[in-house]
Amino acid sequence: MRTLTIILLFFSLAGYSQSVKIDGPTGQVSDLSATDTTPDATDLIILEGASGADKTMNYSHFTNMPHGEFHFNDSSITLDMTEDLWSSVTNPTNTLFTTHDADFLTFAGDSVTLEYDGDYISIISISFGGTSGDEYEITLFVNNVIADHTQERTTSQTDIGNMSLPSYLDDLSAGDDITLKIRNVASDDDATVHSCSWIIWRLHI
Repeated sequence: MRTLTIILLFFSLAGYSQSVKIDGPTGQVSDLSATDTTPDATDLIILEGASGADKTMNYSHFTNMPHGEFHFNDSSITLDMTEDLWSSVTNPTNTLFTTHDADFLTFAGDSVTLEYDGDYISIISISFGGTSGDEYEITLFVNNVIADHTQERTTSQTDIGNMSLPSYLDDLSAGDDITLKIRNVASDDDATVHSCSWIIWRLHI
């Protein structure tokens, strides 16, 4: 008969009069002193409380985890399209999107460049119009390589319709560049984009 030995390790947080943090990459518990009150994007947990007291998680520190929101509206940008070829959702100056918020990532040239490794969640909602019988697909490219599934929509006349693209992007690296692209798989007819909202955040490292 085998004997299963379970070892329980306990440690005290007493003595951390300011707060403590558990660092993501190392798992180390370290003091967050009054002179070092700016956690970075690798910090997973921040515990706070007086010396010897129960520690509570301060969620306010998580506002600087990598995240961003980008959008455009009231647009009528026509994308020059060739059947089965992907086109970036942008304007001739690559300034179609407006940045509402961006922390620990960069948005420029209508694409997202990451500053930290990790798995990311991306949610996109885009409205555009085409002509009767056109079949459009949208997807994300990472470093100019298709990275995710596609969503499809068939247009009727020149109506404006909406598509969404929820995505889970795993094992991304600092410096990776993410771009939203669209293509027409039925003809060379162009798409006219009218509005879009793009939210992205790191789920974990």
